[in-house]
Formats: sequence, structure tokens, C-alpha cells
Amino acid sequence: MDSEQLGTNLRGLRQERGLSQQGLADRAEVSRNFLAKIERGESRPTVDTLTRIAVGLGVGVAELLGEDIPLTPAADTVPVPLVEDRIAAGPPIYLADHIDRYEHFPYAMLRSLGANPRQAILVRLGPDQDSMADTIPPGSTLLLDRSPIREVTPRGIYAVREEAAGEMGCTVKRLVLDEASRVLILLSDNPAHLPRAIRIKAGQPLADIVLGRVVWWAPAWPAPRGAL
Repeated sequence: MDSEQLGTNLRGLRQERGLSQQGLADRAEVSRNFLAKIERGESRPTVDTLTRIAVGLGVGVAELLGEDIPLTPAADTVPVPLVEDRIAAGPPIYLADHIDRYEHFPYAMLRSLGANPRQAILVRLGPDQDSMADTIPPGSTLLLDRSPIREVTPRGIYAVREEAAGEMGCTVKRLVLDEASRVLILLSDNPAHLPRAIRIKAGQPLADIVLGRVVWWAPAWPAPRGAL
């Protein structure tokens, strides 16, 4: 979808709900000027920003982008956005997370995985990201549930926001939360990669750091024989 169409959809949904630009901007924790630029088709927001706007509107990201989301068990498939950037399993890498296309997942499959159909997205691991290789092969496609994270399942696998080379990056790790010290411990399945820790600031929501829960993955298909 182009930026102009996104802006038209956003404006229509906002007006349907009787929200001002400032009201929605406050809900989504973005500036009103930035929201206005999106509505005018002058800015292309990331999935993280789209998710916050969608939550503020009470819709899913796919709906914000004009996709029809079936919401009943009788529905066959749900369009799940695939972001065009790669994610890391190891040191974090920058993730602009713009949507490349949609893949259609069975509704029943998403529900059986415990994923919210409105908050499901797909990302790819980089081909050289091996810190989770004992569980998730490099190059795999991961399905994340981007529902706001309020607690972590001990040693569950999550996508985590982390600073890398002065920019915010994203990595996939097992997590353990030390509630007493408010420290999030990032664990790899590859013993060559050491644990890391992120301290959660006072009053900082866990969802600021933990972007989503990994609920499913599929290894990359091998290249056809003879392919370069």
C-alpha cells in the first residue's frame, strides 16, 4: 500500500471514532505533526508506529492498511504482514520494519498458537544470525504476536528492542525477567553467545523493550540446485 492510501485509511478510521489528531497522537504516543504527515501521505511509518496507532484506533495493523481481517472462527485465513527488513539472533540489528507484503495464515492456526490475529506479523532472521541456531535456524521466518507484553514466560522466545551502534535494533532471544532488580536477561541457545542484560527503567513498560512473542517459525527454503 502506498503512503497516500494509508493516510486516507487512517484519516477515515480516526474520524469514524470521533478522534482529533491530537487525541489519537496522545493515544499512540506520537506527535500530532507526525500523525498529520502520515495522514497527508508524506511519511511512511514503521510497523512499531503503525501498531501504536492501530491500538489507539482499536483496530489491527492490517485493517489500518486496508486489509479485511476475519474475526470469527469460521473465517478461513488472516492476512499477516511480512516486514521487509531482517531481524537478528545475536547482536541486535536495526529494524526499520516496513511492510513488504501479506501472507495468509489459517485463522485456526493463529488461535491455536495463542496469537492475536490483529497483532500477528512475520519477520525474517538474517542468514548469518546463529545465536538461536540450536532452536531457530538462521534465515528462518518468524511469526510474532505483537500484543503489548506485560509479563514474560520464563525462557520464552521474544523479539527485543536493544541499542546497537547508537541506533535502536532488534534481536530474538530467550528471556528471563528478574522482577526484584528489574533486569531482563537475554539468553541464546548457542553457547558461543554470552547472556546479556537490559535494565528496565523505573516506570518503563515492559512493552517498550519486548516487541513481541515468537509463536512459530519456518526454516528458509534451500536454494534450488544450480541457483547462484
